[in-house]
Amino acid sequence: MNRRSFVVLVVVGAAVLALAVGPTLVEMFAPERSTTVAEAGPGPGAVTLATGTFEGADAAHEVSGTVSLVREGDTHYLYFENYTQTQGPDVFLYLTPQGDPSTREQVAAGVKVLVDGGADGGESTKEGTFRQELPAGVDPTQYRGVSIWCDDFGVPFGWATLDAE
Repeated sequence: MNRRSFVVLVVVGAAVLALAVGPTLVEMFAPERSTTVAEAGPGPGAVTLATGTFEGADAAHEVSGTVSLVREGDTHYLYFENYTQTQGPDVFLYLTPQGDPSTREQVAAGVKVLVDGGADGGESTKEGTFRQELPAGVDPTQYRGVSIWCDDFGVPFGWATLDAE
């Protein structure tokens, strides 16, 4: 095989590989798109149990806004206000026993909370002001932190400590 045939073969092979693998790589690494919402705040009779302010992990992983743990009747939820975050692949919300949850161990000790209306069945892609009901059986008194965490790469995007009101 001469040099020219070899170069053509390599170029064609690379193009076929890019077409075959490219969409998978884009899906793995492309950030989700956020949705900005402006939902109603806590209703009458709601009790705010704890509140925290988000802190971003670094310049590439930013989170801001506030989060409150609220009880309304027998239902507990997290209420996000003026919430924004850097988007990424497979970024989820975790409620954790420890405040300022920024490590894999701290997040693993918590519970994943799927965001209603979030991308791909619960990723953290909503921004603005909204509430997220906690899963049944979760005792909110056992948790002091909220982490925004990338499951794919095991890195924090940001966190908040829930301080009692």
